Amino acid sequence: MMSQDPNKTQPEAPDTFQMDMERDDINVRDVHGAILREKDDPRDGYEPIPLWMVSIFMALVFWGGAYLAFFSGGFQADVFDPSQVAWGAGAGGAEKAAPDPMVVGKKLFTANCVACHQATGQGVAGQFPPLAGSEWVVGSDWHGDNHLVKLVLHGLQGPVQVEGTTYNGAMPPWKQLKDEQIAMILTYIRNEWGNSAPPITAEQVAKIREETASQTEPFTQAQLKAIPAVHFGGSAESAPPADGTDAPPEGGEPPADAPAATGTPTGV
Repeated sequence: MMSQDPNKTQPEAPDTFQMDMERDDINVRDVHGAILREKDDPRDGYEPIPLWMVSIFMALVFWGGAYLAFFSGGFQADVFDPSQVAWGAGAGGAEKAAPDPMVVGKKLFTANCVACHQATGQGVAGQFPPLAGSEWVVGSDWHGDNHLVKLVLHGLQGPVQVEGTTYNGAMPPWKQLKDEQIAMILTYIRNEWGNSAPPITAEQVAKIREETASQTEPFTQAQLKAIPAVHFGGSAESAPPADGTDAPPEGGEPPADAPAATGTPTGV
């Protein structure tokens, strides 16, 4: 093993304190300041929006407006109507198709009538009369189309015979519905569940609504039977009143010298 000579001069350790002092003499900030002056100041968040992005945004806005105009369904939340043209048929677009009364009538029936008369049109035994095959609906026997519209507009109370069965309840008036809605409901029930009868129009409902505007109470079967039956297909029949006497006109008693009722109805 080699021994070190104690008389040999050892190299001096570097003076770190002196080196730190010399480094402090260099102004680092000045050096980097010169470099930074050669570049633009940062401007994050101030750059202009690219033109291509603005173009895409405007195109999306235009497309969205056009889509709503053409397919808004009249801006009803439950309607999608691809045939609707916002610019009107006169601008070369297709005419809007008329609503199918069987489709709309079924929706209205389900919303307003199905609880009593049921989706099958069979009603509830002993409580609510059926509509399937009902003489009130299809206008057979002494029943007229005018009777059907009147009882829907103003309601029906007291005993009523349907297909040979007596029901004793009350049907509320539905005069709060629009003429078009009532017409579609009646057209639907007259052509569903095996029924077959001419459609009811909104004009026919409006006419009867106007003529019976003074009616404040629901009809009874006897009152309706005293009113001559009118079939909107064009034929009219006078039904004998329940007591066998001549049918008085609606809203009052017949005069003493009034002639006997004929086949021409006195009112709808």
